[in-house]
Amino acid sequence: MDKIHVAMDESDASLRALALGQHLAGQLAVPLSVTSVVASEAQVEARRAALQSRLADQQAGDVPVEVAVHDSAKDYLGQLAGREGVGLCMMAHGRRPVPEMLIGSVTAGVVRRAHRPVFLCGPGFDAGAHRRVEVLMVCVDGSKLSEAILPHAVALSKRLDARLQLLQVIDTSAAAAVPLDGGHADVMESGYVHGLARRLRTEHAMDLDWEVLHGDPADSIVSYLADCQDTMLAMTTHGRSGLSQVVAGSVSHEVLHEARCPVAVLRPADVR
Repeated sequence: MDKIHVAMDESDASLRALALGQHLAGQLAVPLSVTSVVASEAQVEARRAALQSRLADQQAGDVPVEVAVHDSAKDYLGQLAGREGVGLCMMAHGRRPVPEMLIGSVTAGVVRRAHRPVFLCGPGFDAGAHRRVEVLMVCVDGSKLSEAILPHAVALSKRLDARLQLLQVIDTSAAAAVPLDGGHADVMESGYVHGLARRLRTEHAMDLDWEVLHGDPADSIVSYLADCQDTMLAMTTHGRSGLSQVVAGSVSHEVLHEARCPVAVLRPADVR
């Protein structure tokens, strides 16, 4: 990444994303910019002044503020997040029970459009406990969907000089009822994640480890992360709108709602 953008509006919640952006930009030694989207040219200067005031209150230093005029914040920020070399940090709301509302409709729309990881912080984000990324944990479950984030995670871990860890949760209650994707017959065994780690070590000449958890996927991940520091979680989502998102995107959204660490979320381009 060559630049970190923080998507902000005038809400207190967006300050969470500012803290994450500052940490990432500092660790990567790249420029930081605040980006906001308004619907008309008449709103630009008022939004810019409001954000500059918020930045001054936060003693954020001389951070440039870019205010764009666009009729869709989802489209504008999604295109921005999809650019090579750009890292976009965003807040996620803490609403229930509809999964899209767990992260906010704009944030969900950006994730759907970007096809690259978007760096999100939910309502439980603890900026003090996660000032750096020393460990990048990647959730995998034996599916091609979950593994789609691996190239991004490998590249990011090298840029951050962070240790890569694979995290698999075996949900025994669901596994019996759901056919395994892509013929991964060993998904119920630690052999899957062990073999994946061995392949990544060979292909990328890097050291990494892995962990297998048991239980409800979202609860197990959140519990495992509870006492971690300087960690980022990376995971994919089916992330569609409407009813399909309620079914397919719920794990990533539940984790984001509860996690104290930042979460890099990817919706791959080939999801249907």
